[in-house]
Amino acid sequence: MNYKIIILTAVLVVAGLAVGYFYVLPIFKTHEPDENADLTEIKTDIIIQDKKITDETKPFKIDIVYPQVARQDEFNKMVQDIIDKEINDFKKNSLENDTAVKQTDPVSYAKYPREYDLQIGYDKGVADENTISVVINIYNFEGGAHGASYSKAVNYNPKTKKEIKLADLFPNDPDYLKKISGYCIIDLTSQMTKSGAVDMSNTEWLQTGAGPTEENYSIFLINKDHITFYFQQYQVAAGAAGDFKVTMPR
Repeated sequence: MNYKIIILTAVLVVAGLAVGYFYVLPIFKTHEPDENADLTEIKTDIIIQDKKITDETKPFKIDIVYPQVARQDEFNKMVQDIIDKEINDFKKNSLENDTAVKQTDPVSYAKYPREYDLQIGYDKGVADENTISVVINIYNFEGGAHGASYSKAVNYNPKTKKEIKLADLFPNDPDYLKKISGYCIIDLTSQMTKSGAVDMSNTEWLQTGAGPTEENYSIFLINKDHITFYFQQYQVAAGAAGDFKVTMPR
């Protein structure tokens, strides 16, 4: 009889362990790493996507690529406002010039119809939870002898939902503009010397266009380890020399 009790007890213990295993195991499994955790992280990353506009309705030729970011409405609006204004100004100015040419020289206009060009692209810098940085590059020909090239920067903090100013990158350095200016003047002088553009500038022009003012350094692209400053046509040298960029380590 004692053997039967021992055997019965052993069977009950084994059965209890088996039941416990199947009931308790799912509880432990809920604490295992989620296989989709990385995918969730990827979905929340800041991803800059291209948005395009093309229009070849005569006399226009418009080709635009500009950045947009999902769930970043304030950033998107800042960029969209720039694009909309460029398109509106371009069409207005081009049509005014077109009408003037048509009225003053109808014969020539009939033989050689005018075409007006607007091209927009952008350079992409860092894009993370703290910073979205882009520089929009614009070229337009609205009539006249030649077109115009210039850039506009959008530096945005997704957390504060505000524009990033250059001063925000140097909060503890009141002389940051002087240091940046000194670095850029040396770099620009070197660039101009190598390209031959030094003949299209002078010391006063360079010192003024690259001097330590916020306006001179308002167009910049932020990257993790450097900042690129954009100098527009005529800012530091004659228009024929083109525009210039200086990349400075952060």
